[in-house]
Amino acid sequence: ARAARRGVSVRIVLDWWGAKPMDSSLAESLLSAGTGIRYFHPLQWYNWRRINHRNHRKILVVDQRLAFTGGVGIAQEWCGDARTPDEWHDFHYRIEGPAVADFHDSFRLMWLAIGDGGDIDPMRAIATPITRQTGATESVQLLTSSPHRGSEVVYETFRLALRRARHSVRLVTAYFVPDRAALVEIISATRRGVSIQIMVPGKHNDRASVRHAARACWGELLDAGVEIHVYEPTMLHAKVMLIDQNWVIIGSANFDNRSFALNDEVLLNVVGEDFSVRQTELFMEDLEKCQQISLAHWERRGFIARCKERLANLIRGQL
Repeated sequence: ARAARRGVSVRIVLDWWGAKPMDSSLAESLLSAGTGIRYFHPLQWYNWRRINHRNHRKILVVDQRLAFTGGVGIAQEWCGDARTPDEWHDFHYRIEGPAVADFHDSFRLMWLAIGDGGDIDPMRAIATPITRQTGATESVQLLTSSPHRGSEVVYETFRLALRRARHSVRLVTAYFVPDRAALVEIISATRRGVSIQIMVPGKHNDRASVRHAARACWGELLDAGVEIHVYEPTMLHAKVMLIDQNWVIIGSANFDNRSFALNDEVLLNVVGEDFSVRQTELFMEDLEKCQQISLAHWERRGFIARCKERLANLIRGQL
């Protein structure tokens, strides 16, 4: 609101369902300050069929020079540093350089698609690529997906990464509910010698049904040699995949059917050793806060846990 009052053009796209907990007076204060707000798929009698199609993208573009993406939303859960169970653990990234234009265009197209008028100027100038102190510059590629346009992008990107991996795959995801084809890709990678480590939330989880559905497939993965690590301190909401120490996939997408087929998502492929090394360091730091699950431990789960897994599997495609 302060930015809008000092003359900054502020436009906000809110997912209607995700923004439901937001106090309406806050939206009114933003509008009165001069911001533009549009809601993605608000419920109407004539469009109830698309209520399950949500906007899960996280995009912030500032002055056509900076872009931000990752798993972080604007809510109380992200107002800390994972010091307590009330403070979620997440990854978010600042991008500079030519890729900012792609983020700008992605936001612009969504803004135009869900409202009439109020166009946003296309981004014309391309900023100078960010160069680290080492002199290295990462190559990046922005990918967007939607059930209406390129719904397979996220799914095929993750599957391609598993197929192309030669040495290691490290996956951090808030919601891990792979389908049969994705399971086959993971197991096939381990059988050809790829080390696969998967990090998921533990008892601190905002969607219990997803946790139960995920655990149902752990046995098959553990038996194939996949390592599963459960993050203990708080809710793990991060989304990142590391492939062979030189390719990292970041963005808003989880490893589940909602991200694969039901939500609008954004991914960023980052190719560069420096970034990959730093992200690996963060992964190893988080690994120290995890409990590794063994096959014997998984097989000892109780009758009630097995029943919850079976029930959650009934709605697996919606998770």
